[in-house]
Amino acid sequence: MNARMGILYGALVTLLVMMGVWWTYFLTGETSVQADLQMQKMATDRLHATFLIQADPRLMEKPHEFLKPSFPHLIFTRTAQGLDIQIDPVVVSSIQAGAQKKRRMFVFEGIFFLSLLVAGSGILIYSWRTEVKYKQTRTLFLAGATHEFKTPLASLRLYTETMCRDGLSDEDRTRIRFNMLEDMGRLDNLVNDVLALSAGDTFDDGPLTRLDLAAETRRVINELKRYADERGAEFILEADDEAVILGNQVTFALALRNLLINAVKHSPDEVRVVIKVQAGRRIHRVHVGDNGPGIPRRLQDKVFECFYSGIREGRSGGAGIGLHLVRQNVENLGGQVALVSEEGQGSTFTITLPAAGEEG
Repeated sequence: MNARMGILYGALVTLLVMMGVWWTYFLTGETSVQADLQMQKMATDRLHATFLIQADPRLMEKPHEFLKPSFPHLIFTRTAQGLDIQIDPVVVSSIQAGAQKKRRMFVFEGIFFLSLLVAGSGILIYSWRTEVKYKQTRTLFLAGATHEFKTPLASLRLYTETMCRDGLSDEDRTRIRFNMLEDMGRLDNLVNDVLALSAGDTFDDGPLTRLDLAAETRRVINELKRYADERGAEFILEADDEAVILGNQVTFALALRNLLINAVKHSPDEVRVVIKVQAGRRIHRVHVGDNGPGIPRRLQDKVFECFYSGIREGRSGGAGIGLHLVRQNVENLGGQVALVSEEGQGSTFTITLPAAGEEG
């Protein structure tokens, strides 16, 4: 269906362009024809005036009185041979100048029309491709969200049915309850991620404020201290002073929070995450490095895609929303996020943000 619409639209645009070119060519040629007709009419009038003078010699005495009103574009000049009749060169120049002016006008109108056609076509094509991309993204989002929700729900259902069996030992019940709590925590995180992802289109960030990256980073680390302690993780902060940006506190906190949680989640026991805040003249950087298993180079461009968790590549992961949210929030702050990683040597994510001016 999309291919057919593209072919029909391309044929329509081609036809309109051909019509525009033909219209410009026709009007330009018509202008030349009209100018030639006017010149031919004046040449015919000259012959008419000559014939009238020959037919009535009295007209030769006062040609301006009798002939000039009927032939204003002719010049009557007395010579030794008689009366010379010529077309006024001023009138000829005026006709030629008018014809050239009309040709230029039609050419400019044609170019303007074609430019509008091309611009309109470009806008329509961009809108169409945006709509197609939106539908594809929405379909992938719904498919990914449905899959991610069904997995823990199916697990919870299985655990619940198992808990209802007779003869289940206390040890098994404790293990199952622990697994159920993990699945419920996964569901809670997934709901929060989906809400944060959808809020990007409706949530108003509000006015930009001056944010001290070192202070904001410490605040996020403190909020995640309990989460890190429960998983045996250690956050180490190395921060420069005067790293100030213009942005929204919630947006930056969401980006950094997801990076830290991602580092803890995908790293082995005794997780060590080093956060460095580096101040610069025009840009500031926030590095988040871990001692995890690292990410293969062939996958590093995919980890920021929505619902990509690396499971198909043999990696374990969550819903695949966290790093997508990181990139989205960093870009909302006018910055960029980059990844440097080697398998077995951990990963380092770098957030680059524009520095705030002194009066910002």
